[in-house]
Order: sequence, then structure tokens, then C-alpha cells
Amino acid sequence: MKVVVAKNFDQIVNENDKNIFIEFYAPWCGHCKQLDPKYKKLAKSLSKNGKIVIAKMDATANDVPPPFDVTGFPTIYFVPANDKRNPIKYEGGREVEDMKQYLLDQTSGTSKDEL
Repeated sequence: MKVVVAKNFDQIVNENDKNIFIEFYAPWCGHCKQLDPKYKKLAKSLSKNGKIVIAKMDATANDVPPPFDVTGFPTIYFVPANDKRNPIKYEGGREVEDMKQYLLDQTSGTSKDEL
């Protein structure tokens, strides 16, 4: 899992040719703490996938750049490799399998075996 801060945001999220799945969180947020082990498991299960990067950013310690709209925590976005200007807010389930299925559906050219 990549940890994103303001200084490396463009390099990891916007200039990367991979699909990015990024969580904006707050360290004090109970829902974020509940999601953390599942998000880590998701990142570990996709660590060999060359097309998807799982990332997270402390939105209380870093400025969240536009067009990301973070009004609550956690907020998760999918940033397609071929369309960095139009991130998609993730509204799906918070279980590992839900997120993996979403990524499978969103990521063109990725087989289920890769996930």
C-alpha cells in the first residue's frame, strides 16, 4: 500500500499510469479504523497486480486537491489509469471481496486471477 501525502500526490495518483484506489481518512475516525485491516488485506492481495495501486492519505494532515470531494471519512476514490481528471467516488461495500469485485469491474484488461 502506498501512503500518499501532499508532496507525492501528483507522482503517485495523477502521473502514474496505473489505476489508483485511494482512501482519504482521518486518524481519529472510527469507521476508518474499522476499514484499515480490510484495506491492508486488499492491498496485500493485489500487491502482485501491476495495474492497480492501493493508496491512502490522511486528509486531516494534507490538503486534498480538486476534483476530490472529501466531506466525510473514509472517502474512497477510483482513479482510472486513462482518465486521471475524472476520479470516481467509490460507494460500494467495505468488505475486501466487495472492493476487489469493484476493481475487477472498473479495471479493463484485468482478469479475476490477477485480483
